[in-house]
Amino acid sequence: MSAPPPDIAAEAPKRLQLCIRDLATLNALPSMCVGRTPDEALDLVIDALPTALECDLVYLSVPGLPAKERGSLDRSAMGASQLEEVRAVTASDADGGNAEVFLSTGKLWCIEAEITAGAEHGRLVAGRRRPLHPETDRVLVRTAANIVGTIFQTANVLEAARRKDDFLAILGHELRNPLAPIMTAVELLARNPSAARERSIIDRHVRHLARLVDDLLDISRVTRGHVELRREYLSLSSIFERAVEIAAPLANRHRHTLTVASADNFTLLGDPVRLAQIFGNLLTNAAKFTPPGGRIDVVVESAPGRVRVSVRDNGRGIGRGELERIFEPFVQAGRERNELQGGLGLGLAIVRTLVQRHGGSISVHSDGPGRGAAFTVDLPTVVATEGPKREPAPQPSEARAGVRVLVVDDEVDIAELLSEALQDEGFQTEIAHDADAALARWRSFSPHAGVLDIGLPDLDGYELAKTLRAEHGGGATLIAATGYGQATDRLRATDAGFNCHLVKPVSVHDLVVVLDEQVVAPKPPSRPAS
Repeated sequence: MSAPPPDIAAEAPKRLQLCIRDLATLNALPSMCVGRTPDEALDLVIDALPTALECDLVYLSVPGLPAKERGSLDRSAMGASQLEEVRAVTASDADGGNAEVFLSTGKLWCIEAEITAGAEHGRLVAGRRRPLHPETDRVLVRTAANIVGTIFQTANVLEAARRKDDFLAILGHELRNPLAPIMTAVELLARNPSAARERSIIDRHVRHLARLVDDLLDISRVTRGHVELRREYLSLSSIFERAVEIAAPLANRHRHTLTVASADNFTLLGDPVRLAQIFGNLLTNAAKFTPPGGRIDVVVESAPGRVRVSVRDNGRGIGRGELERIFEPFVQAGRERNELQGGLGLGLAIVRTLVQRHGGSISVHSDGPGRGAAFTVDLPTVVATEGPKREPAPQPSEARAGVRVLVVDDEVDIAELLSEALQDEGFQTEIAHDADAALARWRSFSPHAGVLDIGLPDLDGYELAKTLRAEHGGGATLIAATGYGQATDRLRATDAGFNCHLVKPVSVHDLVVVLDEQVVAPKPPSRPAS
């Protein structure tokens, strides 16, 4: 290539100042693109580069999901034919130098630079209708390529994370849908003593599957701190009771001896569901990895302002190499176990994060394979300003006899079984399988409450709730029943007019508690202080 014309060389000091200014403009691009999808980031970049580089032509081919390309010519978006022309003409000259390019729209001086995003590569071509400076403009274009590569590497990672979260949410919804009628059928079978053995088998396997689904969905939300903790004052003994309920079926099946130390004198401020999940998981793990007839002990030790709870077993034990990684996602200690006892290797990773979210810590000790293990959870205690929250007393069936509930679900089995279960609890029910039928039933049945599936055909549960609120006001209780359980789903349900959001498979017990609290015997509104 020939040397730059004398007038370009004479402008070097001025051009250097402009280069510094343009570099500052380029460095602002990443902050503009934070949190954007690859497509949104590409739009922002292609709008900003012509000004930042003072170019008439900008052509971008960026690595992505999949690779994308876009261009700007004379500050206007390039069409498909123009993109193809630029791609073909510039493909033969990729040395990063100052090249003359002839397009159908005229002659341009261009510089090319490689864009790197991870292991993938793209290209940036910048051109003017007048000569480019071989030094300062090359620095600008290469800097722009590096910045664009960083932007798209970040955008692609975030996009992959978003797609993973969307996939997990959809997977959870699809898995929970068939679980819902099975769980309800199990609860109905419990009322038939002659089917006790069959019910026990179905219940055990379904609850195992439900735990796998919950763990799979939890690992993304919990480890990123996206789980909302609903804190209240709790006795440690009440948490142990719930945890033992979780682990008891497995412990009983393996004939383990389970002893739990007294914990009546300890009060925590935390989420009752998540705290029970912590200790239920540790007890379940101890039951899994202890041979039949083993021993599991829950030991409680006091410290100033804290309590230490150790879950100890005399089971399989943990090797030193596994101890270092036991709380990492997808890590499982020992592989020789049957499929039902298996799991995904997510439980302890979730437990560690939940313990940390409660201001505590967790550690593990084992003297080696065959010598048992001990998991110790250290949590802060509080002096309760109010008594631990107690489960509401169940309402007698007579009080429910006049309460009408409309069950809306396009899955016939779910709707019929849930309706039957509510009738057994004393409620009057009717069923609808789509929004139009629900609106018609509502007008004729005048229910006090509606249990609405979100994934209805045509008009979804959110729009149905809005329509019901618009037509009939806010007097009735609306309960969302859905396979989507993220925080954004709960907010969307609230915005649509729902009073409550239950995640499938919906427990009949939980649903009855909600109906009792909000419909059968609602608490009177508190009076303002005089």
